[in-house]
Amino acid sequence: MKKELTLLAMLGAASALSAQTVIQSSNITADTTWGDDESVVVLDGAIFVNNEATLTILPGTIVRGQPRRDGLNPGSLIITQAGRIEALGNASSPIIFTTAAIDNDSNGIPDDDGVALVGYSTGTDLFYDADPVNSPLGLRAAGTILGNKVTSKGNLDDDNTELWGGLVILGEAPTNLGTDAPNTAAGLGYVEGLTNGANTQYGGSIANDDSGILSYISVRHAGDEIGTGNELNGITLGGVGFGTTMEYCEVYCNYDDGFEWFGGTVNANHLVSAYVGDDSFDGDQGWIGQVQFAFAVQAFNGVGVTGGDEGFEFDGDDSPDVNEDVDFNIVPLPSYAFANFTIVGPTGATGYDSNVDANGRITLRNGFIGDLYNGYVVNCKGGFLSYTATAALIDSVTVDDSTDVAVPTGTGLTTANIVLPAAAAGLIGEDQGVVGGLNPRHVTGGFPPPAGIASTISLPAPFETTTYRGAFPSSGSLELWTTGWTALNVSGVLVD
Repeated sequence: MKKELTLLAMLGAASALSAQTVIQSSNITADTTWGDDESVVVLDGAIFVNNEATLTILPGTIVRGQPRRDGLNPGSLIITQAGRIEALGNASSPIIFTTAAIDNDSNGIPDDDGVALVGYSTGTDLFYDADPVNSPLGLRAAGTILGNKVTSKGNLDDDNTELWGGLVILGEAPTNLGTDAPNTAAGLGYVEGLTNGANTQYGGSIANDDSGILSYISVRHAGDEIGTGNELNGITLGGVGFGTTMEYCEVYCNYDDGFEWFGGTVNANHLVSAYVGDDSFDGDQGWIGQVQFAFAVQAFNGVGVTGGDEGFEFDGDDSPDVNEDVDFNIVPLPSYAFANFTIVGPTGATGYDSNVDANGRITLRNGFIGDLYNGYVVNCKGGFLSYTATAALIDSVTVDDSTDVAVPTGTGLTTANIVLPAAAAGLIGEDQGVVGGLNPRHVTGGFPPPAGIASTISLPAPFETTTYRGAFPSSGSLELWTTGWTALNVSGVLVD
């Protein structure tokens, strides 16, 4: 970053400085770098990157969002259509987004004033998430007492979600939105969780739009809800274009969805969604990207907005002024695809207390016509697939510990190489409810992998062809791509 005085002069930020901590309270309207002179940046409200500015975040930087207070928006970072982000971390120095809530009495519970959580203000404050690099917060606050956490909605359970806003990227790539209110033109929309306006609009006609780079980032404890059904996701992508780079990104302990795409054309790889209150991966509004190597660990102890819902919830069209099920006149067609994914549901986990039948499931509906390849799904409570989509291809998916006993069928659904339920399959360790309990490798290791683990299909471009199903190979000689930079790994839940 520029020197702190330069930041104040150029951006007019009201900053409080202590031990390399900067409070960012104004929008970013000129090229700015975080991480040169400070290691911690506190987002004081909704911070928009606009005016054609680029925000660069250096490896190892910690970005903290203030909790909601005094009727103000929680700390959030929004890259507008007129902004760009270059958040380029690495495996040994990821960029971490977390909460700026404080715990000055060090009792393991975020401080509150009886109305809302208390955020950081001075150098003497102690962050609740004190050491996110080496000791990430767990799923729960200290103890298991209900009602300790106070937010704008009143007392909540003590899960470590909804402690700030989230990360939002908005671009000018196409969506299939109609002209229903409040949209001003077909293809344009306003992102959920924030006030409608120029800074929260997304969509357009630039398929190759470039919103920047997200690489080796971890977004934790976010998803503050502004109103009923109007909450931020961990990472929200609205109309984000193909020119954007998105790789090695984690969402951990979020109140609503982990990742949600609202239209756009962006591709991604190596994504982790763990302990989120709704869907791990959610696609809407005609997104046409591809994701390879995706890992979902569903919430095992009733967190967030619904206590955890689908692993995948894939829709084709959210516009009510067209026929969602059969009208192929919508543009673009919602033909996104996932390859090499692992979904770990919660039914085998210690402490599981959710009654959500869909927890861990794949749901395909509302005009979706995409493809799923090389999947591995374990511990689904109510069966691994709910299908009401227009058309889909599911090829080379193995399911273990599910109530399904037959390959699913449906109009327009094509399946191949489905192992359901798997015999002598599963993961080495599936109990995510205990530290050191989850190993995402297959039970039988080595190469070539056996039936139910092996894949013999050739994947279409831009995917790379693999010889295994799931997000990780069986061989223990290959390090997990989650090692070192994810909260799930550093916290000791995920082991290799």
